[in-house]
Amino acid sequence: MSVLSVLELILPVLGTIIGLGMLVGGANFLIEGAAGLARKIGISGHLIGVTLVATATSLPELATSVTASITGYNGIAVGNVVGSNAFNVGVVLAVGVIILPIRSDKMVIRDGWAVILATALFAVAAIGGIQRWEAAMILLAYIGYTIYLFRTSKLSAEFIEKTRPLPLLLIMTLIGSILLFTGSPILVNSAVRLSELLNVEDTFIGLSIIAFGTSLPELLTAVIAAIKGHEGIAIGNVLGSNLFNILMIIGVSGIIDPLEISQTMAGGIIPAMMLVTLIGVILSRKRMGRKEGFLLLLSYAAFMAIAIPW
Repeated sequence: MSVLSVLELILPVLGTIIGLGMLVGGANFLIEGAAGLARKIGISGHLIGVTLVATATSLPELATSVTASITGYNGIAVGNVVGSNAFNVGVVLAVGVIILPIRSDKMVIRDGWAVILATALFAVAAIGGIQRWEAAMILLAYIGYTIYLFRTSKLSAEFIEKTRPLPLLLIMTLIGSILLFTGSPILVNSAVRLSELLNVEDTFIGLSIIAFGTSLPELLTAVIAAIKGHEGIAIGNVLGSNLFNILMIIGVSGIIDPLEISQTMAGGIIPAMMLVTLIGVILSRKRMGRKEGFLLLLSYAAFMAIAIPW
């Protein structure tokens, strides 16, 4: 390798390292802030994970897909969502339960089936492409479910004092979200540049590197939440992120520009993603530990085998 080639690799490598560092720091701030807010106002960690944390960690996917729609690259917009959702269940949830076994409850089961229904809605709409009116209906479904979550969640009457001050918790959550939002594009752009220099196919970039890069916030958040013992945030983050990706991101992207979806994507890759999601939801009905985690990893490997044109 020439000196010039080595120099060309330096910036992408540095960008990858910096982006990853920002994601790690952002995940730490976000988890501490979100968990503190949950204790402060009496909302369960699961609800915080499904809503606040899931939204924050899904901002990179939103930014990527919306930008792709604005610039006319619908394939990237859809591929990013499909790849990220499969990664969230097959890798993020798997790693989380391997670190910290999770016991199912009514909220997990409820939100798990909500993800399945949302994925089924997306899969049906994807046949023949998603028009603006369909995207609007998908977006309204997300707004409606979020309102339902808050209206049906029980708030604790006890105000817990033994946490950090509320302004500090809000600042920590904001800083964590900003670091996640800015760090992920740096990481993704650097990874894409590396793949170009190493002559990796565009298809592989879309389904693996971009999906992996935009899903890193979910992965790091789930790992840190599991290590800190916040199992509600760990699994709620995955379920909420997948709902956000399918309903919010597809809805907004489709309203900006109707989504043309290839037959390969609609007939093969999306159903494969739905199968990975279904496996995750079925396993989550009971206690999930290392065995279930490894099964999820195997399901993701199978998804990639189907999604990547060898």
